[in-house]
Amino acid sequence: MNAMQPPQSAPEIKAGLETTEKGGVRQSIRNCLTVFQRDPLLSGAIAYNILTDRKDIIKPIGFHRESTALNDTDMKYLLLYLEETYGLTNEKKIDNAIGIVANENKYHPIRDYLNTLVWDGTERIRFCLRHFLGADADDYTYEALKLFLLGAISRAFQPGCKFEIMLCLVGGQGAGKSTFFRLLAVRDEWFSDDLRKLDDDNVYRKLQGHWIIEMSEMMATANAKSIEEIKSFLSRQKEVYKIPYETHPADRPRQCVFGGTSNALDFLPLDRSGNRRFIPVMVYPEQAEVHILEDEAASRAYIEQMWAEAMEIYRSGRFKLAFSPAMQRYLKEHQRDFMPEDTKAGMIQAYLDKYTGSMVCSKQLYKEALNHAFDEPKQWEIREINEIMNQCISGWRYFPNPRMFSEYGRQKGWERENPATDSGNPSEKTMDGFVEVTEQMELPF
Repeated sequence: MNAMQPPQSAPEIKAGLETTEKGGVRQSIRNCLTVFQRDPLLSGAIAYNILTDRKDIIKPIGFHRESTALNDTDMKYLLLYLEETYGLTNEKKIDNAIGIVANENKYHPIRDYLNTLVWDGTERIRFCLRHFLGADADDYTYEALKLFLLGAISRAFQPGCKFEIMLCLVGGQGAGKSTFFRLLAVRDEWFSDDLRKLDDDNVYRKLQGHWIIEMSEMMATANAKSIEEIKSFLSRQKEVYKIPYETHPADRPRQCVFGGTSNALDFLPLDRSGNRRFIPVMVYPEQAEVHILEDEAASRAYIEQMWAEAMEIYRSGRFKLAFSPAMQRYLKEHQRDFMPEDTKAGMIQAYLDKYTGSMVCSKQLYKEALNHAFDEPKQWEIREINEIMNQCISGWRYFPNPRMFSEYGRQKGWERENPATDSGNPSEKTMDGFVEVTEQMELPF
């Protein structure tokens, strides 16, 4: 079916429409489709916007309009035009024809925009956050922004692709963090800062039609019920829902990326298993070369060329939507500066710093490091200690085979990576009074 056919005059089109036995114009989808495809006013006027998941009117059709999206007022004008010009009056048939024509005339405004960009060869991604926000112009800042830009481009050209990274700009109020994300979205309608809750039943409405979504002051993550809810939301590649008047729910692959802003330094949720989805960048507005709103036109031109530079990288295919292993290690350490103080991890680290033995177990740490000498740990407390030792404490290696502890029995635990005492005799007590149990030893129970 060809949605774009050579326009004809209205009388020519009407003469070619199917008729009833009595000679009237048949109220059929085929006739409506013929008009939308060939009428000089309507041909090519209606298109499906892949970004917004809506029908748009993309050229003048004889009456004043405020936006491109097809709305109820537009439909009234179209119905009037079809009735007066062609005698077509069946609203349902007309609406079905509009759906077919739009589906055969799809477009994506962000893709169209990005494909028009031509890079001038000047590197900007590396210096952008320094230029506007006073961030460090180091490799980490460069890789963070580059990854975010490539994720946004990939989501536009490959909706639903796996990208769960959030660039987080951290610094004082008035630095221009929110404005940066707004201008990064190029057009205001492609930007949103309206996401406040992750479990909102209508969250899909807040994502639909937007490219860059700011979580201002990390409000949505702060309101989340759990860390797992945050992880699940950022990792999601699509929403499945039914919009009004649809019969069946449909998959809506994500076309947006998320940016965060925060005035507070300890904005990251305490997650000992890792906050790899969050990439924090400190900004120092007093070190910025220009304020982003000092000359908005110049700032937009700078950002447009930055997108052009990112498109060069995207077209080359020489990139991954993830940090390198070395940068991931740096990120893990860097993120600790932005998490709330982990008091239990601090107590365990202080205990181990003074501890002279070569092995510890979770029960020992519960009683001695966390000062619960007369209590027995619950399972969740044991899991928490295990998480701290495995994720937050360096210099200790987990051993899965139980060993004998003089006061705590046979336990799994951790040993120093370079024990100060290692006699080579498995049955000999270590300096802390523990005995390692091997397969060759017989236990008295």
